[in-house]
This record gives sequence, structure tokens and C-alpha cells, in this order.
Amino acid sequence: MAARKKEESTKQRCQANARERDRTHSVNTAFSALRTLIPTEPADRKLSKIETLRLASSYISHLDAILIVGAIDQPCSRLLENSGICSTRPQVCTFCLAMHKRYVSRKL
Repeated sequence: MAARKKEESTKQRCQANARERDRTHSVNTAFSALRTLIPTEPADRKLSKIETLRLASSYISHLDAILIVGAIDQPCSRLLENSGICSTRPQVCTFCLAMHKRYVSRKL
């Protein structure tokens, strides 16, 4: 009887482990897909999961600023200026900086 319970417990543990592996694989696949959508410098930079989430959030805010203000130079800064939000420390959007860098290099 005890051997049968141990066998069932082992079987359940193996099934739970398989479900967890599938879940982990699914999450990692989703992170990989998200990484491809976030522009990085250099382009092949491997982001950690937390970096991916933070940059995705920042990139969404950047795209939102472009929709509101337009695709002008430094749209995130302009959005803050227009909204009247004052900060003792200027906010820097890495995506605005990269966009500006590409714009300047094309003009040269």
C-alpha cells in the first residue's frame, strides 16, 4: 500500500514538473518575442527579463508620446513640457536619444 502511494506521488510530481517546464518554456518564448519588438543599442543585445519588461514599458510610453505630440525631435520631453509636469531632474528617454542619434547621422 505504501509503495503504491509513493508511486502515485512520484507520478504526480513528474506531471507537475512537466507542466512547470511547459509553463516556463511558454514564458521564455513570450519574452523572446517581446525582445524582438524593443529597439536596443546594439541591436543584438540580450536583455534580461526585468530589462525587457522595463524597456517595453518605456518604449510603450515613448510610442504614446509620439502619437500625442507627433514624430518630432524628443517627443517625450515635449510631452512633459506641454503637460506642465516639472521635474528638478530632466527626464531622459533612451528611445528619443537613439531616434535623435539616427536622425543626426543621416543628415551628415
